[in-house]
Amino acid sequence: MLLAVGVCPSLPLVVAANRDEFHARPSAAAHRWPGPAGLVAGRDLEAGGTWLGADTRGRFAAVTNVSEVPATGDFRSRGELVPGFLEGDGDARRYAGTIDDAAYRGFNLLLWDGETLLYHSNRFPARALEAGVHAVANAGLDEARFKVERSRAGLAAALAGTGEGGGSGFLEASLFDLLADRRLPASPERRVVAGLSAEEAAALAAPFIVGERYGTRASTVVLVGKRRVTLAEQRFAPGGVAAGSDRLLLDRG
Repeated sequence: MLLAVGVCPSLPLVVAANRDEFHARPSAAAHRWPGPAGLVAGRDLEAGGTWLGADTRGRFAAVTNVSEVPATGDFRSRGELVPGFLEGDGDARRYAGTIDDAAYRGFNLLLWDGETLLYHSNRFPARALEAGVHAVANAGLDEARFKVERSRAGLAAALAGTGEGGGSGFLEASLFDLLADRRLPASPERRVVAGLSAEEAAALAAPFIVGERYGTRASTVVLVGKRRVTLAEQRFAPGGVAAGSDRLLLDRG
């Protein structure tokens, strides 16, 4: 997940993220959820939560898993953390303070309340993110990893290109190009995902993961403007085959 906060004067927050998951896990495309919060997000139809969403107030939240050997026990779904914030009224710090970290397997949570972009995790130190470009995958913030460093540099370049005359449409297209990067590092990297073979695990080092059982299921761009929020989503089937897209515009209330 790539984030730029306070970089573009007209876009306080820019997000570009790939959702990597088993293809067999059922999910719904990005849509407006029922209720007064104006929440727009995809939905995990197995556990009921979501991995990323925004609302009509211009708030944003997203969660990633932390790569580790899965702990046994009765844990709550990490996907409930995103709507828990977006359907509430508390600011980022207040909401993070209510989370029972021990109730979840390892996670990284990003919370934007319109003023503060907060990184909260039950495995790594939490902090408010300073203005600039940041990246989160499945370990700590801005980890030294091929896909993180490569994609973070790509986001900085895309933002620089926008400043040279491109508008938000140019930026959106550039971010989707960045998320579609299938390049692998020269030296193999490993990530812990239960149920994957060594060959399948090697493919996880690319920004866009191609696999028949596990891979990138959706690429999402979120542009939080002062008057409007854009959430654009591209979805993929096994093998990285395009499987639909949506572009949702939210006028900020």
